[in-house]
Amino acid sequence: MPGATDYSAVNVLNYLTGQLIVPALPSVWLGLFTTAPTSDSGVTGATEVSGGSYARVQVAGQVATTSATSSSATLNMTGVLAGSPWLAAGMSVRDVTTPANISAATTIVSISTNAVVMSASQTTVGSGDQIRFSSFGPPANSSGAEPNTTAAFAQNNAIITFPQASASWGTVVAFGLFDAATSGNLLAWDWLGNYKWIPATLGTGSPGNFTVDSTNAFANGTSFVVTGKYGTGTFPTVTSGSLVGINTSAGLGSASLGLNTFNVTGMVVSVGGEVMLRQVLQQPIAINVTASFAQNTLVISDA
Repeated sequence: MPGATDYSAVNVLNYLTGQLIVPALPSVWLGLFTTAPTSDSGVTGATEVSGGSYARVQVAGQVATTSATSSSATLNMTGVLAGSPWLAAGMSVRDVTTPANISAATTIVSISTNAVVMSASQTTVGSGDQIRFSSFGPPANSSGAEPNTTAAFAQNNAIITFPQASASWGTVVAFGLFDAATSGNLLAWDWLGNYKWIPATLGTGSPGNFTVDSTNAFANGTSFVVTGKYGTGTFPTVTSGSLVGINTSAGLGSASLGLNTFNVTGMVVSVGGEVMLRQVLQQPIAINVTASFAQNTLVISDA
């Protein structure tokens, strides 16, 4: 399911149980899928875009300072643009060498040949400090209480732009974070769009009705995916139709149903239950299109 893959989860569990240190902070590249992974083991079942000038985009990495600064918003990094062309305004900034030097909410405001200007002045940053940049902001904690909880999530602070497509890339439905520009390990993935995983109940009936918290409105034709609710509840039994994959025929059912209650044509539910549900943006990328994801439009959850 979306979130951390087995590769990431095992590394974290090794660390939490005191067995091994986690690997060094990776440089991170973002890739696009036309078919999402079907297993936590990595890219199993997934189809990543290929051809048409497609390439993963670097969204995190490190650059060393070349001289110390004190009470300044400027980080001195000679040749930063030549060596790190992936840096962009809006990226988060952290000091890996001395984390307390730069606060968690700090972002890049501008970049020049020899320096990065941050959103706020910081305490002394030493010469040679390893500075971490990421297109994603600090994660938000989970919120709410059962049964209406929202999982912890992170979203992009910076605009993420891919090369212009020289041929159709197909319809993109998901994205993944990798530790290499090609091949490598899939660290985590999630579906496309500025949406979060939310709890829902699926009632019995023909069709059965999904019910979600009233702050999450659905419209006819909304695309969404469904998975079981981890560690709690009863998984529904669907005797016709399917909970697997992207459903594109969501309908309100009737005018008497609220925006937080809807059904899927053809889905017959014999046993109701609790699930997690997420809306999905399906994005066709045609020839000559430059795919660019605005701030806060890519959300990755600890679902």
